[in-house]
Amino acid sequence: MKELEFVTPWANKRSSDPLHSLCSYLGSFPPSLANYFIKYFTDEGDLVYDPFSGRGTTLLEARILNRKSVASDLNPIALALSHAKSVKADIKEILRLIDELEENYDYPLFLPEAKAQADEIHLIFHPRTLAELCYLKLVLKEPKTDEEKILVGTILGIMHGGERKDGTSGYLSISMPNTFSMSPEYVRRFVQTNQLNREYRNTFQLLREKIIRTFDKHSFPKNSSLVYRSDAKVVSKTDEFKKLKNKVDLILTSPPYLGIINYARQNWIRSWFLDANPELISNELDDDLNLFEWIKFSKDTVSQFKNLLKPDGVAVFVIGDVAKSKNSVIPLAREFAIMIKENQLFKNVWIFSDYIQGVDKTTRIWGETKGKATATDRIVILSDINPFKDNHRLNGKSDLTYDLIKESTKHFMGDRL
Repeated sequence: MKELEFVTPWANKRSSDPLHSLCSYLGSFPPSLANYFIKYFTDEGDLVYDPFSGRGTTLLEARILNRKSVASDLNPIALALSHAKSVKADIKEILRLIDELEENYDYPLFLPEAKAQADEIHLIFHPRTLAELCYLKLVLKEPKTDEEKILVGTILGIMHGGERKDGTSGYLSISMPNTFSMSPEYVRRFVQTNQLNREYRNTFQLLREKIIRTFDKHSFPKNSSLVYRSDAKVVSKTDEFKKLKNKVDLILTSPPYLGIINYARQNWIRSWFLDANPELISNELDDDLNLFEWIKFSKDTVSQFKNLLKPDGVAVFVIGDVAKSKNSVIPLAREFAIMIKENQLFKNVWIFSDYIQGVDKTTRIWGETKGKATATDRIVILSDINPFKDNHRLNGKSDLTYDLIKESTKHFMGDRL
């Protein structure tokens, strides 16, 4: 049966907040989607939670919309980026910190440390740039101030990427085709094939430029957020989240699924800066499960999230289809929705199909993941109430109507719900 194409109200809209572009991140959903559903299902002062925080999109949009927010993840890179988007800081103080760090930097002291790094790291950075990164890696290892947290996120964002046409770069690395970490073997072949030379990039200067581009004429949201390292499978049992039982108004997230992205290995260069072992991280994450394992993982995590939601709370999951082969697709959201109903985790389930046209999803741009992600995301909405009826926030103006949601759900699920 041919898919119906439902027009999404967040399509082709961009967030006005430049902090979203602090660092690229595989598999992230657009800020406009988060913005829409936060407005749709919550009021100012309500509490929004993202248990798979990634680069902190939900967290930041909640702050912008004057909601309280909390986020959690297990990936050190996700935690660093979420921390950077959870705090308030003054651009002058950030630039002052960069000046202070540069003034205290001693090149001869950190050159031996740079020389001691693995060969795959030497392929990517000029020795002088690498020495600067070794210094910053040491002094920012445990960031305490808001400015330090923002700097760590900024460094992760400029670590590697392509040169401009004039040969200059906003990144610290050799000219790489994208800002996601290709495998060390791929990098080695890429350097040899393209006969690339490592150019010295002044880390402190590129940090200043990125900070000014990101934060000039930018005001941080007035409220800050809480970010925790937590396993979603046991989150409601942790000390940090026990106090949030039945207090969350909206959960808005995108869980990992079926090996589409290995968040640790595909960020191994950034992991190096955080002194994190990609293999150990990968073993902790649940991003490479088969379908049976993923359904069980989903049941376990949704049960945990349900403990945190208010009785009239709403959970929104962004779950993409997965291409099993050229002509075969796993509609993962359908399996997810059936699991929810069979286990009676929520009384109501709706699914809205979001067709991504004219652009490539970040999960499709290279190598190992090519062909697994599709151009369709499903928005799965769960609640024990009907949050679409008598929604006082809509004022009759919403272009995502309850009838449209029902039509999309019926078309996608048939009689399965």
